Amino acid sequence: MMFLKTWKELRWMALTYLLILEAMLVPAILLWPNLRGEMPAIGRLVPFEFAQRMIEGISNRDESAAYLAYIAVQVFFKGVNVMGIAAAVLFGTGLIARERECQTLEFLLARPLSRSRVLAGKFCLAALAVVIPIFLVSWSAMAWSASIDEQLPFWELTLASIQSSLFVLAILAFTVICSVLARNQLQAAFVVGVVVISQVTIYFIQEIRVASIFRLSDFDVYGPIMAGNLGAMQLFQGMSLWLAVSVVVLYVIADRLFKRADL
Repeated sequence: MMFLKTWKELRWMALTYLLILEAMLVPAILLWPNLRGEMPAIGRLVPFEFAQRMIEGISNRDESAAYLAYIAVQVFFKGVNVMGIAAAVLFGTGLIARERECQTLEFLLARPLSRSRVLAGKFCLAALAVVIPIFLVSWSAMAWSASIDEQLPFWELTLASIQSSLFVLAILAFTVICSVLARNQLQAAFVVGVVVISQVTIYFIQEIRVASIFRLSDFDVYGPIMAGNLGAMQLFQGMSLWLAVSVVVLYVIADRLFKRADL
């Protein structure tokens, strides 16, 4: 019953999130034949060095490789980094803080379930609601690409989806920590927002960009994955492994805090 309640709270937001991700992707794919020749001109107009580098990475390749790089930007760097993180924050802040704010947390914990099981169930539902749309939208890109006579590799799309999913799950796990500690959903969202905006700001500054967590979810990651130059073994022994570890560590912290949290 408790998990059904959580799913009812998340399902329409998850569907909206899926539809927005798809709506961001489809025009980008359908416009590709017209944009392909305009990339050099667009690159001269963008103000940030990293954005110029992405556009150069698209325009300086042959047709097939350029499209793979373009999809890496549209699906993962843009779509997931914007909507995926927004969904993780929206879903995560409400898991505990909203229950506390609505004064339903005491009723929730009065059931014959441990706090760990309550948190695990709610977190898993939120994680599925965040991650499943990423895979569905990335796989749908293959069908949309076929409509403009372009081909996308299933395995590389899936690898990039795994990497981006781990990134947003880390954001979700951190958000749940804030949700456990906050008295209401707004407080949790404010703290997470400050951290995310700070990390985005650091990412835009060339000299200190290395300190930004967004280096784990940028074009320099997804571009090589889509091109087939960054394989599963390299990912799972490197960036993906550390992201997975961070998800586990952050969740364990959230669980410990929830066990000791006041109602």
